[in-house]
Amino acid sequence: MVFFIATGTISNDVVRKETRNGVLTTFRLETGAPRGRKLWIDVECWGRLAGTIAHHGGPGRSVNVSGRLTQKSWRDTASGEARQRFVVTAYDVDLISESDNTVQLLAPNSVLLRGTVESLLPTRTVRSGTVSCIRVVEGRAGSKTGRLVLPIEHWTATGATAVQLDSRHPVAALGSLTLRAGNSTACAVAVLDARTLAAT
Repeated sequence: MVFFIATGTISNDVVRKETRNGVLTTFRLETGAPRGRKLWIDVECWGRLAGTIAHHGGPGRSVNVSGRLTQKSWRDTASGEARQRFVVTAYDVDLISESDNTVQLLAPNSVLLRGTVESLLPTRTVRSGTVSCIRVVEGRAGSKTGRLVLPIEHWTATGATAVQLDSRHPVAALGSLTLRAGNSTACAVAVLDARTLAAT
């Protein structure tokens, strides 16, 4: 399970669709520190929540979003390349009073993850300590909610003991999701900057 919560604004027109699984409404959420790192992430709302957001949501509307972080994968028909994006399947979207929208409400998102270490990545040394890097997997391919693979970075101060992890070890992490430049200018990689990382 990967739980996502954030306060931010709807940054595009809300799109409502009828699907064979019910009513679906989608929008892009802008969140992050007002003068710091921003995150833009797609949000999916289903059922009654979808109708509410389609009726009352719109560009610039401030919202609190909570839900499950999922990963969508597909193959680009033109290039044949594998593509992926992260999506929040919303459990709840609180619409913040329109009278409060004179100030754009942005705050760092929070992600709570419990998964299994898929691989250990090279550790980086920084001026004030080290950054441990791992790749964590949650869920499984073919299941209803799918499989999510997320790189995690965790900073440890100089002189402190870093968390010791092995491949296939269960872990829990709490942090913020950020986007980093990927291998090409058209691709960004989502990374969890973990404030807390623990073996479970």
